[in-house]
Amino acid sequence: MILIVLCIASLAHAATRVGGGANTPINITSDRFDVYSEKRIAVFSGNVVVTQEDTTIKSDEFYLHYYKPKEATARKKSQVINAGAAANMGEIQKIEARGRVIIRQKEKILTGENAVFFNDERKIIVTGTPEMREGDNIIKGDKITFFLTENRGVVESSKETRVTATIYPEQQ
Repeated sequence: MILIVLCIASLAHAATRVGGGANTPINITSDRFDVYSEKRIAVFSGNVVVTQEDTTIKSDEFYLHYYKPKEATARKKSQVINAGAAANMGEIQKIEARGRVIIRQKEKILTGENAVFFNDERKIIVTGTPEMREGDNIIKGDKITFFLTENRGVVESSKETRVTATIYPEQQ
């Protein structure tokens, strides 16, 4: 079970670097790009591929929700600055990947229909038959939530679906 928890935490950290944690470039390709300035939303749609370092996110649509410039400035001034917070102070409020979401970092793969990263809360929620794999190990549930600050993940079930995990012991 420790392997699954570590895998979840590692994958969540990798996925959210696209939210502004790393200093490396974020590359996004898609069939279409729309900006809605009044709503502060940028939308990439059609065969979206987002890459940063060793992390790749694929989806049908990718939404970047931005704060108003005044909100972002006020947020920055009110934050207590420490090593972790300094790296995460950006203008992005939240990121959504919708439709056939695949988040891959090396041999770790997280899939679902929707993934939402909340920048202020430092959490990511994956829904729509979420499944996480590392090698042959698999964990499934109705909703997977990663709390990045706490370095923990929660897999929840619904009335119809129970959490399932298939874990293979490591070979010595």
